[in-house]
Amino acid sequence: MGRYTGRMCRLIFMLVITAGFFVVELVVGYLGNSIALVSDSFNMLSDLISLCVGITASWVSRRALRSPAASYGYSRAEVVGALSNAVFLTALCFTILVEAVLRLARPEIIAEPGLVLVVGALGLGVNIVGLLVFQDYGRCRRLLCGARARGAASRGLQVAPGTARPAEEEPRGAARRESDGAGDTLNIEDGSDDEESKKEVSKAAALNIRGVLLHVMGDALGSVIVVITATIFYIKPLPSADQCNWQCYIDPSLTLVMVIIILASAFPLIKETATILLQMVPKGVDVQEIGEKIKIVPGVGSIHEVHVWELAGGRNVASLHVKCKDPSDYQTSTKQMRKVFHDAEYFKLINAAVFYYQRGSDCVLVFSAVLYDVSRAALESSDIQSGCVLWLFSP
Repeated sequence: MGRYTGRMCRLIFMLVITAGFFVVELVVGYLGNSIALVSDSFNMLSDLISLCVGITASWVSRRALRSPAASYGYSRAEVVGALSNAVFLTALCFTILVEAVLRLARPEIIAEPGLVLVVGALGLGVNIVGLLVFQDYGRCRRLLCGARARGAASRGLQVAPGTARPAEEEPRGAARRESDGAGDTLNIEDGSDDEESKKEVSKAAALNIRGVLLHVMGDALGSVIVVITATIFYIKPLPSADQCNWQCYIDPSLTLVMVIIILASAFPLIKETATILLQMVPKGVDVQEIGEKIKIVPGVGSIHEVHVWELAGGRNVASLHVKCKDPSDYQTSTKQMRKVFHDAEYFKLINAAVFYYQRGSDCVLVFSAVLYDVSRAALESSDIQSGCVLWLFSP
């Protein structure tokens, strides 16, 4: 892949077109006294901002996974970008809503319907191009939300207290071997399932593009309103504002309809991205059911601190603290616990880190915040008796 991904090239292409047409629509909108065209020009301005946010989020998400300033990496950059775009568009819609209500109270005619019609038609063409450019991302939610970890059963699973890392840091197609706390070695084979995943669009990237797509859709609706209103005034022109009739109310009325449609599309995106950032349980994952299944695993004494959340779009993470009945039970128990998550179909177990310890009679949860930096020496220095903490990652 070159310096720019296909997603980045699409964003830059739309940025150039939108920047030029924003100026044209703004000038003609004020000259023609069309609130729909002026609103559409500000939609174009919001597009410019959303495209800049989208490009920045896309670029940041491609940086190194972790850095001293961002120990958890930039996996959620595009989720933040999508939320920013949706919130900004929602705020813009309320501004347009106020302008439309004022125009209903004081109706005005379109001064230059012919010019407004031409610019509106060109704007509609630009927005149609944008919709075509991003159309495959509009379908990605349906494509990816139904994806499951069908290939996980054919893979080994790597368990390493001191060296476990996210799967993205390992080269694709490479076999990896590490040792767990007991010295057993397990393999991870990245094969045909990765080839299939390369063909799919990242859901996190899809959220980012959906945020941009909302702005493009809003522009398209605004351009349709401009064309309809300008066509009516062009066919049946009014000589002066004093003779305003039903024609003068079409522009603000259709603008209100546009605002309602855009808000109806923006709110679900806000909810979806906020759910990820708040680390709520992903939709379709039953934590209580998973916990009950883990409790009946042979060798498991008790469990607590069960957490499931979404790191980024389509990548679920699970963690839990398990107290084993006997230190020798943890190897068998962890294998069956991984199977429980795999059977839930929301976790493709590419990477896991397992370590066990107990200080006295209480289970002590340590090192979980810096799981990837846990060393074997640190674990051996603790009063290890029984218990384990299991971290599970989906791609």
